Amino acid sequence: MVNFQKLKNTGKQTANLQLVKQTNLALIFNLIYKQGSVSRAELAQRTRLSPTTVSSLIEELLRKGVVIESGAGKTTTSGRKPIMIEINAVGCYIVTFEIIEDGFCCSLYDLLCRLIDEQKYGISDFEGLGRILTEAIEAILSKHGIQQNKLLGISIGVPGLINQEECRVYSSTVVPIRNDNDFCRQIKEKLKDIPVFLENESYFCAYAEKEFGIESDVKNLIFIDINIGIGAGIIMDGNMFRGTHGMAGEVGHVSIDMNGPKCKCGNRGCLETMSSIPAMVQKIVFAIMSGRETIIKGIIGNDLNKINLDVIKYAIDNKDGLAMDIMDEIAEKLAFGTNNVINLFNPQVVVFGGEIVKLGDVFLNSIKKHLSYIELKPNINLVGIRYSSLSSNAVNLGGAKYTLDNAFKTPGLLSRGTFQIL
Repeated sequence: MVNFQKLKNTGKQTANLQLVKQTNLALIFNLIYKQGSVSRAELAQRTRLSPTTVSSLIEELLRKGVVIESGAGKTTTSGRKPIMIEINAVGCYIVTFEIIEDGFCCSLYDLLCRLIDEQKYGISDFEGLGRILTEAIEAILSKHGIQQNKLLGISIGVPGLINQEECRVYSSTVVPIRNDNDFCRQIKEKLKDIPVFLENESYFCAYAEKEFGIESDVKNLIFIDINIGIGAGIIMDGNMFRGTHGMAGEVGHVSIDMNGPKCKCGNRGCLETMSSIPAMVQKIVFAIMSGRETIIKGIIGNDLNKINLDVIKYAIDNKDGLAMDIMDEIAEKLAFGTNNVINLFNPQVVVFGGEIVKLGDVFLNSIKKHLSYIELKPNINLVGIRYSSLSSNAVNLGGAKYTLDNAFKTPGLLSRGTFQIL
């Protein structure tokens, strides 16, 4: 007689063992990444895993080609020198995407998160996004002669609300992606279940700042991303904080004026509507149309559509009264929104990123000035306020590191290529 209960328990135990192995693989790989070069014995000591388990996991990573033996290490005893393990940068690759209003940026990284290539594409039809992104992946891999089985994972950063469970975009006020657009599933089907990580772009920026920023010891960080819209990525205790349904960080849709202009999200007085780059441009356009004098007129002539952040920056650098006044007004609104975030999360540092950083220190100092008037007294001089320290594409860089840190935890990864459950 067949014991069905026993079969059921065995299946559960197998699944649990697989989960444990995935977690341990990620742990071992990430330690090797952080250490640069490390022995099996040191890995066993740091992880408290048995030497046998560590050796088994290392052998699997060696077979996959993501780590290599780099030679004998140093020892303080007369015994055998340990064989050191390090990341094989060209063992696998990561493809990342930043989705923007009218296209996307596709980047290729090695296993040390070094940028190999970056391609930018325009797009008008987001309905075919899954097919388009798949073609971009195939194109960038082909360009560098990389086989698909050497693709470790894919990250996609989108300015919008993300449904983590279904790997879809709930909604976006920046890009026209409908919530029934199942582009992640289409990519997985075409590329044989390679892990795909979909995230709000601000979270990838926050992750990049945590991993590669100037303050590596920061555990509580808020990244406020100011472009066409405004988003935020929240790092709490060193981890992404998404909230119950993955919607934490929607700073752009925090209202700072209940009677303010209506936002695309349906609310009124949203920070994004009143303090984003388009809001700044719009205010300058209205001021010029109202007859306000400014050197901007000499730059754009009669074409108000030529007003952009570069034009505004030029006017600010030349102490133009109109540009300075509107910049300060936008900075004041951002200070109010930022103060709300500080009071809610009590971070160590708030980092501003996105195109807004083009305005330079004069804009950042204006935000700090207005914050000093309204912040809680215990927070004075305790919460750092600065621009992002990253010069490269923070969305794609953060996506690459997040993929690297989490790909080995993905169930399907162990059944691909040379990964097999032992």
